[in-house]
Amino acid sequence: GERGAGGEDEAARKGGALSGCTLSEAHGTPHLYLLWASTGALGITGLPFLLSGQFMVNDVFGGAALPASVIAATAVAFPGMVGGANMAGRLVWGPVSDRLGRGATFGAFGVLSVPALLSLPLATSMVHAEPETALALFKAASLTAVAVFAGGPVLLAPAVVDVFGARDATAIYGRLWMMLPAANFFGATLVSRVREYSYSKHALAIAETCDEAAFTATFGAPPAEAQSLIASKTVTLPLLLTIAPEGTVDPSPLLYDDAFYTLAGFSALACVCNLAAYRLPRPLRL
Repeated sequence: GERGAGGEDEAARKGGALSGCTLSEAHGTPHLYLLWASTGALGITGLPFLLSGQFMVNDVFGGAALPASVIAATAVAFPGMVGGANMAGRLVWGPVSDRLGRGATFGAFGVLSVPALLSLPLATSMVHAEPETALALFKAASLTAVAVFAGGPVLLAPAVVDVFGARDATAIYGRLWMMLPAANFFGATLVSRVREYSYSKHALAIAETCDEAAFTATFGAPPAEAQSLIASKTVTLPLLLTIAPEGTVDPSPLLYDDAFYTLAGFSALACVCNLAAYRLPRPLRL
């Protein structure tokens, strides 16, 4: 088919890979490690929504001023929505890259994914004041991030040919592909751990504002032991809010904010590594 502007023809014009590198030669270039890092970083960004999206919706919007039926329906439908975004990304990004070129498409990944992930904390901050807007923004940003995540595996094989040529592309591609399962597992684990950290942080902050006598009566221990009580799940946010000072805002919508910022950082890293792999002089192998 017709090559995109970022394809192998462009690589050849820039002194790029022609017939190709062997696997051992590829290991001696920075390009392999840049693509390896970008594959892993992008693989981290989308899977948490596929695996934990329903829990995210319940955590973020469970206390919102929305009908319970709306929240429940959204939580049930959300896995299907992100699954659809994942499938759409797999179908769309190949033809897009044929027109724009791989390098430009990888740049588009960053332009779309990083702002989308950074807008998620904005959505969570609006849950109490503007729940309908917050929910719409949350869904749009999540689906955008997943659609971009889906494009990574689609473009990996042609990117290998662009950068290293066709000679040993299958072996090089296989080496890079090995990063994806580890990245997917790490991404899901990372979000879970960061959420736990955020939960403890917010719970401890509220515990410090509670009346000492009320805290001790409720949990059977003084506030000085709040950290261990939170870790053992004796102290929970719903229970804390019953004895917190009047006007204390439920921080549940904010529990994933640190995770969203972290995912945005990984998405930015993937974009930078991909662009660097395309802009560095290619290894010339006849």
